[in-house]
Amino acid sequence: MPINLKNLTDQEADIFLEALAFMLQQDTKAPQEKNDFLKIQAIKIGRPMRGLKFKTSKCATEIAVLLNKIDNIRIKRYILLQMIMLTIAGHELQDKEVDVLYDIGTKAGISIDKIDDFFLWAAKGVEWQVEGMKIVEEDL
Repeated sequence: MPINLKNLTDQEADIFLEALAFMLQQDTKAPQEKNDFLKIQAIKIGRPMRGLKFKTSKCATEIAVLLNKIDNIRIKRYILLQMIMLTIAGHELQDKEVDVLYDIGTKAGISIDKIDDFFLWAAKGVEWQVEGMKIVEEDL
């Protein structure tokens, strides 16, 4: 059953946006497109732009604790997947970021195998984007 983001509880929606804000601040050079990603996610879940935070005072352990407040494993997984997508958006993934995401995911009860699957899926998306640009640029 797919996740309907409009049906997230207020608590789940707040945790989702907090987790994304946490990942945003991990990249000190977060490009505008990452901020735009957060805005789009807020719109998808029906949250107003007013008061949308791009920074959080929470640490990785606190994000994992927040995720543990969510009973639905699908929603937890979805949030972690979105955190990974946001991190990969700049096409430069640092070892520290990977470690933080694995730490958060495992502390939130998501298996290492599932987190591996998320990273592999996200990497395929980046490869697909790069290949698309090569096709556009070839033979010019």
